[in-house]
Amino acid sequence: MEHIVDITSLAFGGRGIGRIDGKVVFVPFTAPGDRARVKVITEKKGFSEGALVEVVSPSPQRAKPPCPVFGACGGCALQHISYEGQAEWKERIFEETLKRIGKVEGVEFSSPVKAANPWNYRGRASFHVDKWAWGFFGEKSHSVIDIEECPIADPSVNRAFKGIKGALSAKKHGIYTVEVGTSPIDNQAVASFYVYEEKKVDWHGCLSGVEGLKGFEVRLAPEGKGKGKRIYSEGDTVLSYSVQGLKLNAGIGLFSQVNLAQNERLVEKVIEYAGLSGTETVVDLFSGVGNLTLPLSRGARATTGVESSVEATEFAQENAKLNGIKSASFVSSEAAPWLKQEIKNLEKTRPCVLVLDPPRGGGPEVVSMLSGARPERIVYVSCSPPTLARDLSTLNACGYRVKRASFVDMFPQTYHIECVAGLELGK
Repeated sequence: MEHIVDITSLAFGGRGIGRIDGKVVFVPFTAPGDRARVKVITEKKGFSEGALVEVVSPSPQRAKPPCPVFGACGGCALQHISYEGQAEWKERIFEETLKRIGKVEGVEFSSPVKAANPWNYRGRASFHVDKWAWGFFGEKSHSVIDIEECPIADPSVNRAFKGIKGALSAKKHGIYTVEVGTSPIDNQAVASFYVYEEKKVDWHGCLSGVEGLKGFEVRLAPEGKGKGKRIYSEGDTVLSYSVQGLKLNAGIGLFSQVNLAQNERLVEKVIEYAGLSGTETVVDLFSGVGNLTLPLSRGARATTGVESSVEATEFAQENAKLNGIKSASFVSSEAAPWLKQEIKNLEKTRPCVLVLDPPRGGGPEVVSMLSGARPERIVYVSCSPPTLARDLSTLNACGYRVKRASFVDMFPQTYHIECVAGLELGK
């Protein structure tokens, strides 16, 4: 059955929210302010899920998506909303989530850190391959939507992807995913190919003519999971970028922020919230290749980065040497076991600032242990407001209060929200 629905707000995940006979309905690809014809797809106890049939009266925030596969591709959810509208609603969702789930009060919410360029910002992307199709998974599916380029990807990523696709699409290569990353310091790209099985492929012959590709690796991962085993490598496979005047290197398969322009702003915000005077010891959990640890080290007495990936830890150690930073050390360990082992030492370390930048699932095991370590300040970086809010609630119970919080728009055109919270130990 179809209904005319007024879309009044936006949910985390990018779906518009309206009501039918008082019952909430979630409708993808609608914008707050739209009047839309909606077909109900699923009825649940407390809400319905609908599909957009027609925009009867468009919102002032509605925009024309530039991507020809928007709506079919599962990568972006908000291209139909103006960038100003996206930033406004993401900010609302962020603040609302912290208040509703995290029960935080008295927080100073900083102005959102908007992206100067909401297009062509993504410096790394994973493209999937299925027979003739090279692109991204479709909306709520594992069918690959074929593309030639992506409007949110960096031009050097698009250039390399287009060349790789042209060079290999007609070959029997066994590739199911190709990750392409940009190395902005030299304006070159690096690729990592994931294959189910080894095939006789003339990798050098096929890829030597790809413009802007400075190196690549081939990884055997038969079950389509994890990083697998490197079976071939050629050229320079290191991505190099700068942050806060420091040069950092990272392997193509390691985590690094995909929006390097906004990464600079994110690091600035973390440094601001850390409030360093030069006397503090900083512990950076989930430290990666030193993206936060090394810039923070210049304002601290000493910094320690803790990272589960051995390869990332090795890059971080080399990055410290590369930049002449002797006050930073790095440990390869899961965060929770390391914290459990070091908690008595941290208790005695004053003043101490703890920085957290965990994966999307947050750090529930870590935050539950902080009542023992009790650092004076905590800076929590998150790409998931709901898990951040959950962890802030735990920290609140440990005696910490959220003083400041900010939304940094690292992922324009998508529903993802990067955010930073600064906490202090209550008196």
